[in-house]
Amino acid sequence: MPWVIVCVVGLTTAGLLVLGWLAIRVYAQLGRLARELDLAGRRLGQAAGAVERAAEPVARRAGELVLGEPEPT
Repeated sequence: MPWVIVCVVGLTTAGLLVLGWLAIRVYAQLGRLARELDLAGRRLGQAAGAVERAAEPVARRAGELVLGEPEPT
């Protein structure tokens, strides 16, 4: 009967080692995901700035069409 206890302890230890290894992999992937999200956020900010710069002349021209006179710059 003592061999059952040894097997249970061995399997428990192996299970904890596997869980620890998986936790390390999850942590590493989480770091990669955080870097990718940061990069995507920066790209979105740059794209939003480009859209604002591109929309300004269009909005100005639309205002000229509605008002019938050019807006002073």
